[in-house]
Amino acid sequence: MAALAMGASAIYKKLNPTWYNINKGKYPITGIDVSKHTGNIDWEKVRQQQVHFAYIKSTEGESYLDPRYKENYRGAKASGLKTGAYHFFRFNKPGKVQAENFLKHTRLEPGDLPPVIDVEDWGNKYHSKTPAQITEEIREFINVVEERTGRAVVIYTNESSYKSYIADHFDSSLIWICTFRKEPLLEPDRWIFWQHSHDTRLDGVEGWVDWNTFNGDDEAWSFFAQQDF
Repeated sequence: MAALAMGASAIYKKLNPTWYNINKGKYPITGIDVSKHTGNIDWEKVRQQQVHFAYIKSTEGESYLDPRYKENYRGAKASGLKTGAYHFFRFNKPGKVQAENFLKHTRLEPGDLPPVIDVEDWGNKYHSKTPAQITEEIREFINVVEERTGRAVVIYTNESSYKSYIADHFDSSLIWICTFRKEPLLEPDRWIFWQHSHDTRLDGVEGWVDWNTFNGDDEAWSFFAQQDF
């Protein structure tokens, strides 16, 4: 009863200070991304907490499948959330082989959000490739997935990895940018999602979730969510 008396905005301010600082009048659409590390998820409870979409980790590298991918994908879809899948890109593995792994295990149904490639230096310490070589492997992954599915691939990355591997190379790709600034530094028409927290807590979720904002208002989201880019 005490929680109900506080009101939704007060609860979120207490639990998710990063969320609270986002201008929700400008950016009303919120989503999460999860993996096996998130633990058990009650997706119906998630949907009831001002969450509009969810990205689920599917694969990583050349052979890894997240053991909770199928469960999370089915649960998020069944709850009515707009759902998508992402692949964590390994710099020491060929882009084509990683694309095959993603396509082998990932469901891309009509109405799903665009597939995502997760590009970041974190977790990619052990490799001998130059930034230019990594960029080409990313391009190979994107080309294979886009040709096979007919869907545009969104690139998830942080500011430093964007500068190293993405900037000036993927001008037609939409960007999902991770930054803890007040707003992304990228041009407004360059990014589609903004990840601004790694440690959000939600009722019904065992672990932490990553917290994301869509670049647009309700009308823009309605249009975007209906497309099979």
